[in-house]
Amino acid sequence: MSVTRDAAGGLPNGWWESSPTALSLYGTLFLNGAVAAARLRDRHTADNMIGEAQQAADRLRADANEMWTSFGPTNVEIHRLALALEFEDIQLAVDIAPRVRPGRNLPVERRARARLDVARAYGEAGRTDDAADHLKRAFKTAPEQMRAHEFARDLARRLHERSRRRDVRELALSLGALG
Repeated sequence: MSVTRDAAGGLPNGWWESSPTALSLYGTLFLNGAVAAARLRDRHTADNMIGEAQQAADRLRADANEMWTSFGPTNVEIHRLALALEFEDIQLAVDIAPRVRPGRNLPVERRARARLDVARAYGEAGRTDDAADHLKRAFKTAPEQMRAHEFARDLARRLHERSRRRDVRELALSLGALG
């Protein structure tokens, strides 16, 4: 959080609004700060920082990959969902989940992680079929990443326990979630 505040405070006044690259870097800085604040359980700071990122995304108006940031409105929504999950605000996560639509302009790993977080939101809300469907999409998007991700394996294990669907068992096996 301090790094985000210090870096933003050291920028020339209005610099962040000077170009798409500046908007993307500024917004990404605040997305990272929001995640740090959430991990420290500081909701007020997380909300303020995601708000700063939202302002940059609103000015940018579209998703971009300036300086490999993948920054734009979609990435802000992805981070809003991640923050809701971090704060264990399941209803908010479920409300945000349908708005998270990671398109092809985002890197594969970002798309897969976004789909995993949507699956987690639905899984935490007891929406087993929705969770399974989104976890399958995450796995199809980036199978190696999902196999290596503890959240994916844990969710697959829990979904397998709650579902009789054959594809859910196959997914859990593919993810290495079943011993």
